[in-house]
Amino acid sequence: MRDRTEIKRQMKRHLQALYEQKKITGARFCISWRGEKIAESELGLADYYVDMQSVTKMFTAAAILQLCEQGALYLHDSVAKFISEFARPPFSQITVLQLLTHTSGLAAVPAAFPERSMDWEAQIGDDVRAEWIPAILKQGLFYRSGTRWEYSKAGFCILGELIQRITKQKAEKYIREQILLPCEMKESYWRAGDGGIWEVIPNTAAGLFAPIGELVQFGMMLAAGGVYKGRRVLKETSVLKLEENQLPDGMRDFCWDHDGRPVAYGAGCPILYPYGEGTIYHEGAGGTMLLINRKERLSAAWSAPFPNRDEWCDEAMIGTAIHLMGEFFS
Repeated sequence: MRDRTEIKRQMKRHLQALYEQKKITGARFCISWRGEKIAESELGLADYYVDMQSVTKMFTAAAILQLCEQGALYLHDSVAKFISEFARPPFSQITVLQLLTHTSGLAAVPAAFPERSMDWEAQIGDDVRAEWIPAILKQGLFYRSGTRWEYSKAGFCILGELIQRITKQKAEKYIREQILLPCEMKESYWRAGDGGIWEVIPNTAAGLFAPIGELVQFGMMLAAGGVYKGRRVLKETSVLKLEENQLPDGMRDFCWDHDGRPVAYGAGCPILYPYGEGTIYHEGAGGTMLLINRKERLSAAWSAPFPNRDEWCDEAMIGTAIHLMGEFFS
């Protein structure tokens, strides 16, 4: 089914059902197909500026891949080559790619394994600049790098520091100038400082706010092989790194009681099962998602906030992605 009116109607019907069941408090979505926005709508309580949360990680990954294109780093480089704090065992073995794929061994997000003590943020004192990286390293490695998949906010903060040490500017500034603005994401912005630790630590694991329509434009660039309105933002080889599984065969996900489900991950984002390589996405806490499929040049983004931010609604996130993909591949 590829009638744009019907795609919009089916998408809104799906989200409306979740809203009526009180699984979400509202929704806002935008869908682009073959380089053109074909559907935008909202229902219920739907903010214009959406907190991207972890969807921010895709922008960080794009910046890292862009630096790879420039020869400033390589995915299999040791992080210690750029961040001296890592230049001792066992941290010296961690690679840039392992940070991008959550296989570094650094602390996972605490909610993924509540039984562990992994709150490195709480260990930071008054001198945030001097203490935040040591606070992460003090946690140690939870497994040998490259052997497990555990979702790590810490790893993407380190990627932001890596961007800063290479470019000599704040990671947020680099990403805005080299990724956001080329995709005409002019209204998007980073969270305002509150005087806390995120005034210093790079906001590269979460922290980006954007209108859903602008988030789709980033996806449009990826869906077009790295080009937005005739301007190349990423090389196609970099987009392929996002789309192709970078994990060893048999990698499993045990986070959030997922009981060892199979996981496939590109260089900075998950690959959507069951559609395989070429269909990528990222979710954000609270109910935001970006979905990209290059075969159809599809980019779709939606915000569907949950009534309780501490609870997760798969139907609103992965469920909506599967529903939308069914419209194109049924």
